[in-house]
Amino acid sequence: MAERNGQITLQSYLKKYFFKARIDEDQFHRYHVIAADGIRDMFIHHLPVSKTVVMTIDGTNFTSDFPDDFIDYIFIAKENNGRWWTFTRDEKMVDRTLTGVDGSDLGEYLTIVGPGQVGGKNEYWFTVDYDNRRFLLSGVSADETVILKYYSTGVESVSYDSTDDIQIPVYAENALEKYLRWQICEWDGGNSNECERRKYHYDDAIKAMRNIHNSTIDEIRDVWLGSSNVTSVIRL
Repeated sequence: MAERNGQITLQSYLKKYFFKARIDEDQFHRYHVIAADGIRDMFIHHLPVSKTVVMTIDGTNFTSDFPDDFIDYIFIAKENNGRWWTFTRDEKMVDRTLTGVDGSDLGEYLTIVGPGQVGGKNEYWFTVDYDNRRFLLSGVSADETVILKYYSTGVESVSYDSTDDIQIPVYAENALEKYLRWQICEWDGGNSNECERRKYHYDDAIKAMRNIHNSTIDEIRDVWLGSSNVTSVIRL
């Protein structure tokens, strides 16, 4: 997989890390596995990453499997006049894969009525089957383009010998380096004080990485002023 702007493949990163740390290449597979765990931990707990993909829909049961790196969905939608028309979630939607259950397109029968709404017909519905890692859909066909935006672990299921590879943002390199040093100490049964020192350095690197995405005081001020409907005049 080609590297994208602002990102580096895990294999390229490890080659650079091995060169700096003078590590033998026969340790590559071990470090690759540990680093993948570290990336997954960072994306789940410290650096939420979202992806947008076209869903593959089973035209018989109208289901769509979760992506391998799926954590949770943000929305499901179709394009409509340059904007995303999002599907409505309905927990009572039936599972058409069950024996004896036919199901119907909910859009033929349901309307949206509620506070502040004038009422309207919605054609697209879904529910989430977490147990079987899939979505149940209504109102669509298998050949329609439906997109899923979701939170990702950042680590897709790629084999060690695959030409694809994990992409990591370059600003996460320092945190990943500290993670590797800490985990190798733990797995190799290193001195507890040394392992604790390395964990402290990792935690510090995580804080620095998260600060990249934290809003500055000026940004918060701009948002607050931009949302104000009243202009205050201070007289001196």
